[in-house]
Amino acid sequence: MQRRDSEGYLTNRAARLFMQAMTRAIRPHGLASAYVPVLYALSEMPEMTQAELTDFAGIEQPTMAATLGRMDRDGLLTRRPDPQDRRKLLIGLSTSGREKVAAMMEAVVRINGCAATGLDAQERKRHRERLKTMIGNLEILLAEEIE
Repeated sequence: MQRRDSEGYLTNRAARLFMQAMTRAIRPHGLASAYVPVLYALSEMPEMTQAELTDFAGIEQPTMAATLGRMDRDGLLTRRPDPQDRRKLLIGLSTSGREKVAAMMEAVVRINGCAATGLDAQERKRHRERLKTMIGNLEILLAEEIE
């Protein structure tokens, strides 16, 4: 199999193109592509801890801390002590952050639609299912290697 035909190469290439398209679409709104998982999470749940956001996004804690720092600097977040555990902070979206979610969602829909041009609804569904299977297989592989 040619490298350019491998699942890893093609998935990586597609992911990089998705990120480039997302960056281009949301930059005019003062957003960075690194903000997207946080915006998604906080659009679904009003507040989360940094640890919860890290788990949701599937990224390392130092990366999440840096992303949240930039988002805080950009006025997109609120932070308040967790009433259940005063050592933790609950992070939410500011008014500005909530307003920018719509621009992010519009970009996601448009970019996904463009990427799937030529695929019918059933093909798109099968493609997503196959990607989820591959992700699950890789997560199992990585979990086994850690043990």
